Amino acid sequence: MDFRKLESFVSIVKHGSFTKAAEELYLTQPTITGHIQSLESKLGTVLLNRNGKTVSLTEAGQILYKHAINILNTKERALFSLAQYEGKLEGELIIASSTVPQRYLLPDLLAAFSLQYPQVRFVIKQFDSKGVVDAITSGTMDFGFVGTDTSLPELEITELCQGCLVLITPRHGKFEKREEATLTWAEVKNEMFILREEGSGSRTLFLKGLEKKGIDPAKLSVVATIENPDTIKQCVRAGLGVAVVSELSVEDEIRMGLLNGFYLSGLDLKQSFYFISHRRRVLSPIARAFRGFTAEYFAAP
Repeated sequence: MDFRKLESFVSIVKHGSFTKAAEELYLTQPTITGHIQSLESKLGTVLLNRNGKTVSLTEAGQILYKHAINILNTKERALFSLAQYEGKLEGELIIASSTVPQRYLLPDLLAAFSLQYPQVRFVIKQFDSKGVVDAITSGTMDFGFVGTDTSLPELEITELCQGCLVLITPRHGKFEKREEATLTWAEVKNEMFILREEGSGSRTLFLKGLEKKGIDPAKLSVVATIENPDTIKQCVRAGLGVAVVSELSVEDEIRMGLLNGFYLSGLDLKQSFYFISHRRRVLSPIARAFRGFTAEYFAAP
């Protein structure tokens, strides 16, 4: 059975569209249609229900889809093994990542991967955590890095490392001379808060932490909602308000005395970072190598 026809079939199922499948595979729509007609003729059955712009699997199509995924995965594993054997793993690796992993985890990881595979080029696409998940489930991206757990059955999730959220405050003002490393919620609940945008992993974790403690997030005094973490830090430094952010993102500012950082006692604000991919997605040899390398890199002591 022709791999190209199976790839067309799987892409149509993934996107629910002949047009999007053609765009992904850089083929014309008549070519994609021809591949499906050829498969249906060869197998003597209808694989796809076509209702206007809506495409869905028939029962026969569901059976073939499971086998097609396995066949294409086997092909990719073979190509990957050959590429490793010949030392010719090269090409473009497109990575989806939320803000904190992109800025504080990826640089060292990519540098280490590049030493082993110098012919690989990187393209990084930035989303918030929800955006990364949506991109993978929709088929726009194959894998990514996020700072929040997502329990969707179609996703395969690998925890890479852990961190914590901290409250950052200006160096001047109310908490200027505070020497303790922690603050209670009672001490900060009336502060003006700067939040990340909806969909941000750190925002989601912070608000869930409040809810677990029986605190209504709606009672927060929110002075600003800002997407860019650097802008948030600058606004806190200027005295606009306080913010709860990933400890990774403010280590340098706290060490240099530009911001104060405190743990919030009694709140569960432990943060994990994850590599996520689609369970049924056929990853390229480069992506498979990168996934394995990433797991080993973060597992190392």
